[in-house]
Amino acid sequence: MDNKKDLLIEIGTEDIPARLLLTMSNEFGELICKQLNAAELSYSNHEIYCTPRRLAIVVSDLDIKQKNQVIERKGPKALAAFDKEGNPTQAAKGFARSCGIDAKQLEVDDDPDNPRLTFSEERIGQSTKELLPNIIEETVKKLSVPKRMRWNQSGAEFIRPIRWLLVLLGSETVASTLFGIKASNVTQGHRFHAAKEIVVKHPSAYKELLNIKGHVLADFKERQDNILQQVKTLASQVNGTPSYTQELLDEITGLVEWPCALLGEFDAQFLEVHKELLISTMQDNQKYIPLLNKDGELLSQFIIVSNINSKDPATVKHGNERVIVPRFEDAMFFWQRDKNVKLEYNLEKLGSVVYEKHLGTLKDKTERNIKLVAYLANYTNADKNNCERAAKLSKCDLVSETVSEFPKLQGIIGRNIAFLNNENEDICTAIEEQYLPKQSGGKLPTTPVGITLALADRLDTLVGIFAIGKKPTGLKDPYGLRRAALAVLRIIIETPLNIDLSECLEKAATFFPDKLNANKVVDDAHEYINERYRAYFSDRDIPVDVIDSVLANHPTHPSDVAAKIDALMSFRKLPNAESLAAANKRIRNILKKIDRDNIGDVDISLFKENAESMLH
Repeated sequence: MDNKKDLLIEIGTEDIPARLLLTMSNEFGELICKQLNAAELSYSNHEIYCTPRRLAIVVSDLDIKQKNQVIERKGPKALAAFDKEGNPTQAAKGFARSCGIDAKQLEVDDDPDNPRLTFSEERIGQSTKELLPNIIEETVKKLSVPKRMRWNQSGAEFIRPIRWLLVLLGSETVASTLFGIKASNVTQGHRFHAAKEIVVKHPSAYKELLNIKGHVLADFKERQDNILQQVKTLASQVNGTPSYTQELLDEITGLVEWPCALLGEFDAQFLEVHKELLISTMQDNQKYIPLLNKDGELLSQFIIVSNINSKDPATVKHGNERVIVPRFEDAMFFWQRDKNVKLEYNLEKLGSVVYEKHLGTLKDKTERNIKLVAYLANYTNADKNNCERAAKLSKCDLVSETVSEFPKLQGIIGRNIAFLNNENEDICTAIEEQYLPKQSGGKLPTTPVGITLALADRLDTLVGIFAIGKKPTGLKDPYGLRRAALAVLRIIIETPLNIDLSECLEKAATFFPDKLNANKVVDDAHEYINERYRAYFSDRDIPVDVIDSVLANHPTHPSDVAAKIDALMSFRKLPNAESLAAANKRIRNILKKIDRDNIGDVDISLFKENAESMLH
């Protein structure tokens, strides 16, 4: 009898939110494998599959049964286990009861120094079929789901209603139930292209069966590659280049099971609107892929990725073209209103927008930033007046109608309005660059004024949030302090800037009201930023021991930290590095034993080598 078989688990659901699908499916696979490992069930490899309507995993060559184990339990010391007559004591009897046997059946181990009572038993391994129902249920319960919902009287909760469960071990259906739904060997294909149920006879046939009979590309990466190929083919027809982020591509992939790309077009009159507005509308609202020409200008064509291979693609195309028009009209309306209002006129409106109830309004934050950029300009070689002007205008677009409708365009809209207001080009650019980098590894600000404003805004945020006692705890970081701290390090190190971070934080603290005692949290805020060094340098494959050795002295200059780490990494590549490090360690250990107060004066006349004089 074969002791290994392939396993297939598929949970069929209503449509899972596309932006969560990839992360959720990866976690689903990790949790299943983690529990199989915990149960000591070995396997060769696994494949994860996901579509809007399913989470699935195929585990290859899985043990069909746990191995039998000999469990040995240690009891009380032998001396305390029996009285002078050789009768078992209460300690021995209690240990025997816990083992489910008579005390006379206990044995003494062969430890000559400390013999103890011992009990050994063979634990028969459970079959995988017996273990799977609990493994599946625990996995579903442990999945990180932002918001769970209920859909029937069972009280079951999941991100979306569960409609079917498929569990196959080899060719055998595993008897299990999830939230009242019994497992079978039946799956569902595409909602429109495959109405009939599909019987899966073996896990190895799952992916191909869904593809051929179900019109479902179950593999996320294969589906994404298919989408990209279609998109590039259509884009080439109009000499365009598709404009998308990985985030958008992942979301589109999470929306479809059987992708079919179509080329749409909108009225060229809308190209008079700033392209960022049109791109944001297409990408964020409609999940379309915009097309750019060779000069980076927006084309009037765009790409739709449909979840159906329609017999009448023209109808699908026209429907999507029609839907986008009112959104473009809204964007044009908001922009026409905002572009005629001077950015500076919005400054007073910021006074009615609460930034944080203990830290005041956005106007209060703006005024603190104005003071802080004036100080930081001494380190960034930026024009002080331009820095102060940029800081003054930096948040004014947040109360515009356009940013209210398109929040992701904060800074970009401010830059565009400032340009129309004939502001200095450095000021316009800085208004956009204050938000850079937007994510880990993202583009950094490049202009001196933009660098100054980006640093000031984040330092103010870090000190302020620490001052009101709301530093991040666990996974919760509502104010984005981890991202802000990492951005501060990246800007200073990669620009690079010779800045004392501790002094900058102390200066930022002076601009808060006295009642907050912001100066008392400077050290905490600084330490919090220093903790981000590990993430920053680990992403660059720097060993943890190198990072920790440089951080041991609590450095205050990020650029100095980077330089020392570079020097250490260069040193490690030297052929004699290991022996030199060992010698240094021996010297350090010797010096620890010396009474430094009674060393006496060094007689430099005894030096024979230049190296001795240099070291002294």
